[in-house]
Amino acid sequence: MSAMRTALKFCLPSLLGVFAFLVPIRWDGDLTIPVGVLTGWVNDQLAPVGLEIVVAVTIITTIFTVLGSWLRPDWLRSRAWLRQLFDVSWIWVLIRLLGAVFGLMYLLQFGPEILQSDSLAGVVFLDIGFNVLMIYLVASFLLPLLTDYGFMEFVGTLARPIFRRVFRLPGRSAVDATTSIVSASSVGLLITIQQYDRGFYSTRQACTVATNFSIISIPFSLVVADASGIAEWFVPWYGIVFLATLIAAMITPRLPPLAGKSDTEYRGQKPFEESRDRESLLSIAWTRATQRAAQAPGLVGLIALGARNLMFFVFTVTAAAMALATLSALVTFETPLFVWLSAPLVGVLELAGLPEAAAAAPGLFSGFLDQFTPAVIAAGIESERTSFVLAGLSVTQLVFLSEAGVIILRSNLPLTLLDLLAIFLLRTAIVLPILIAGAHWIIP
Repeated sequence: MSAMRTALKFCLPSLLGVFAFLVPIRWDGDLTIPVGVLTGWVNDQLAPVGLEIVVAVTIITTIFTVLGSWLRPDWLRSRAWLRQLFDVSWIWVLIRLLGAVFGLMYLLQFGPEILQSDSLAGVVFLDIGFNVLMIYLVASFLLPLLTDYGFMEFVGTLARPIFRRVFRLPGRSAVDATTSIVSASSVGLLITIQQYDRGFYSTRQACTVATNFSIISIPFSLVVADASGIAEWFVPWYGIVFLATLIAAMITPRLPPLAGKSDTEYRGQKPFEESRDRESLLSIAWTRATQRAAQAPGLVGLIALGARNLMFFVFTVTAAAMALATLSALVTFETPLFVWLSAPLVGVLELAGLPEAAAAAPGLFSGFLDQFTPAVIAAGIESERTSFVLAGLSVTQLVFLSEAGVIILRSNLPLTLLDLLAIFLLRTAIVLPILIAGAHWIIP
């Protein structure tokens, strides 16, 4: 492939991806991004059968999970990509089954009244579940424009000096963080774990990246903003969220428990040393980006990659997310646990000028169970400022058990449940004042 063709193969898809995900535009009087506009159109077309789609996905996921994990027929075992989707541990079988049961209860209106209600089940399955599916439906086919044509290598290389100096991390961690922003936090987290197992990160570095740079993706952030009722403020809201995340990433690793992790222990055969190339950083970034673009798929491969991305998100996330979000909402709204835990902070929120402080306070801690819960609480609050803050917590606390926490605890990273809880509380204490200040500054 000629140098010109390779350069075009890097530039054109990357620029299209940047426009789709990162360029703010004004649409119908609101400031959003093109992916948000396209997702909104798809959402409008499928909204009449939105609940049926979500429930059907949870049922199909559960059926194939039972086949893949317990019955294991030859046609499924012989296909590695099917095993990856549906061959899971018994706990995940039960969680996916719960997601299907909860969905059927709401769709067919049977079982406990709370699980038939629009205020709880409706928010979980429609405001969150259906919106998540629509975001993934659109984003899965556009994300490879950013992740597979050299953009990741280009941005990651340019960001290396910043990550070394500001965060005391190897430059390659910039790629983990960028992947999380444009793809999904779980993808960036899995990259981090793989890098640690291969000896690219020390224990401290890996734990820091996993708990501070698995940033919630732009597509998911769109869902949170929409469910929380602040979609019109998405661009400035995401800017505040990004700032809060960066500040937390600078402070949290310098405090226990992360500060106590070993900086000399590596898994793998030996520590990885990044090369100190004598070329300019821009030249290195361009070379690595074009090398990646040369290996990138054509149009048919792009569509196939998008379809596989979509299947991964649909079948590994949806049913489990619906189950855990419902359980988290039940604990939050049907038990006094988070009311008791957050009671001392109601006065703090009132002092900070947030309306409906008593209703919002449980959202400060409920995100530890599931990242959707603060958004669910925000959906029932009239004040845009308060919803702004709760939506921000959904995407800045990062250490939520329903996804990231489970992945971390099942990995080789030496982080315990108590470690994750401590990091969650530290991050909450750091980002909350920033989000409150941002809400007062942006929303009149």
